[in-house]
Amino acid sequence: MSLTSNQTESVTYTHAVKAYLLNRILLVLSFVGLFVAGALSIEKFLNVTLPCGETHGCATVAKDPSSMLFGVLPVAYIGLAGYVLFAGLAIARTMTVPNDGKLVKIGFAAACAGALFSIYLQYLSFFKIHAICPYCLTSAITMILTVIVYWMLMGTVGKEEVASGEVGKVDMWLIGGLPLAVFVILGVMSSSDQKPPLLAGGKIVDPGFNDLVPKDPKTYGTEGAPLLVVEFADLCCPACQDKSPKVKQFITQHQGKVRLIFRNFPLNMHPLSRTAAVIGEYAQEKGRFWDYAMSVMGLNRQPDSAAEILGIAKSCGLDVADIRARLKNTKDPLYQKVTDDLNVGHSVGVNSTPTFFILPKGGKTQTCGPKEILELLNSPQFSSLVN
Repeated sequence: MSLTSNQTESVTYTHAVKAYLLNRILLVLSFVGLFVAGALSIEKFLNVTLPCGETHGCATVAKDPSSMLFGVLPVAYIGLAGYVLFAGLAIARTMTVPNDGKLVKIGFAAACAGALFSIYLQYLSFFKIHAICPYCLTSAITMILTVIVYWMLMGTVGKEEVASGEVGKVDMWLIGGLPLAVFVILGVMSSSDQKPPLLAGGKIVDPGFNDLVPKDPKTYGTEGAPLLVVEFADLCCPACQDKSPKVKQFITQHQGKVRLIFRNFPLNMHPLSRTAAVIGEYAQEKGRFWDYAMSVMGLNRQPDSAAEILGIAKSCGLDVADIRARLKNTKDPLYQKVTDDLNVGHSVGVNSTPTFFILPKGGKTQTCGPKEILELLNSPQFSSLVN
């Protein structure tokens, strides 16, 4: 049975419209991805903190080794390059043929590779890092949608001839407007100050020694030192694992000048953080806190299980059987000490880890995050106290 001329025209029109529509969707997706990857690249390149909600998962994921390919190249840069490729392919098809077989196949292959890599990164984020970065998750969803749309566009290749070089008003708006919007938004993000605010939202707006230091602190350094650092940290937090040992090393290098006090601030995003904190209080009772804390942080990753944390405790000379017995009793004072630290942290505005409070003798309390702490300690304003 042969098709009539009207039927043939209808099929040709349908495939053409479908190809143009799918290519426009791919163009939009590529610029959504450019915005997301661009924001993550700005975070890496300019060392700023992205707006990320209450969980602060972006900073946690950004600090994990998986954010760097082979420990050298930021994954964000790779994503940015990939989305530049997708945008270029979509624009090239808009200017020529929307279902050009060669360009579609290149885009489909790249999208499949990108989607698989994005899914792998999300697996690490959810099950290894135990943190969610909304930007990374958006990028993964964008990549999966890109694969689906490319697969649909592949279905139009070779079906019917589609006219080339016909760039409509919609295409012109997309090609001109989308890059402008992305560049403007990223420009605003890169120029804005995204560093942690000073005690924003805290009930105690100017905390002092009595607000921050408990009666029996977990302390390192010389009591009465002219510079006091109070750290609110999560033993299972990648950012803490990276920065806390470096701060302790700074204090070791400035004996008698700086004192460090550690306070627990376990985050819900890290399933084993509260258990690690409670065991840390047990280690404090036995005079082994710093051995234990540095060993847990020395993992440079999330502990795999409570058994692994107990193994670390055992290696520090702690009685594992006694720890297990005390962990079973949620009314044990160990739990209350962790709760007390959390309550104090919330009262002074802590909302991410690690958060540091610097109390110079005779000076005003300052607060900062992990990116600023060492720079601040080495700054001229404290040189007379630490040198």
